[in-house]
Amino acid sequence: MTIEVYSIFVYGLLGFVVVAAQATYATFTGAVQYGLSNREGAQPNKGPLGFHIDRTLANLIEGGLMYLPMALVAVYADIANPWTHYAPLMTIVSRILYVPLYMLGIEKIRTFVWLFSFFAVPAMAYGIVLGMAA
Repeated sequence: MTIEVYSIFVYGLLGFVVVAAQATYATFTGAVQYGLSNREGAQPNKGPLGFHIDRTLANLIEGGLMYLPMALVAVYADIANPWTHYAPLMTIVSRILYVPLYMLGIEKIRTFVWLFSFFAVPAMAYGIVLGMAA
């Protein structure tokens, strides 16, 4: 499995973990009735952690909308170079660190870690352009 494919797998797995955390937290804080409901009303007893989990998921989705198409293009076009190798590696490491940092509300370090996954997107794009030009 290439690092590009592995990064797609890890991103999907992280998404699953955060959704599971969100559902579990909603069930424990909002009672089983809320967890099994259609969740039309506000979540009772959400608290700061609940908001952090929600924002973590939203940020993971936003980042995925930018990164995952790049990774899929690299895989589909069979483009592999140092840029398409290190950008997914930066994404994997930074996202694995980012998820718990965001959920726990750790501010400054979280932003610094996020920058690596953010800049991995143009790095991946650059690698794809280089691979297409070759």
